[in-house]
Amino acid sequence: MNDTELSRGQRVAELRRQWLSHAAAAFDLMFHPDHQADLVTFDQREGRAAEAVGDLTTWLLQQHVAIDPAAAPDQDQPVCCPRCGKPAKRIDRPDRPRFERRLRGLCGEVTLKRAKWRCATCRVAFFPSGRQAATGR
Repeated sequence: MNDTELSRGQRVAELRRQWLSHAAAAFDLMFHPDHQADLVTFDQREGRAAEAVGDLTTWLLQQHVAIDPAAAPDQDQPVCCPRCGKPAKRIDRPDRPRFERRLRGLCGEVTLKRAKWRCATCRVAFFPSGRQAATGR
């Protein structure tokens, strides 16, 4: 196992711990005795459950896109222009924060942080997303 896989594995293990903590907090909002006075009607119960599920969905999606290898490909890994297919050059520096893009999906708003690349031939800047980030629409 190389260093990248090991660090990704460690990150995933940490995300699992955080996920379980968030899920426990959502459960407590539904079932803790201190919160039962707020959950009398079916609409109140459904609203709380839907809010908790929405928060968990957004968190899970946010974390998944954050560890996507396409978010910041290695400098030595070629990234090709989506228009002409020629190699592009990274615009941002690896030691600086990546560019942010906010997307509104079914679960709410998610922030993508991606490295920015530029094609000298086409003169376009782009953020490589990889096939896995496609919406399918």
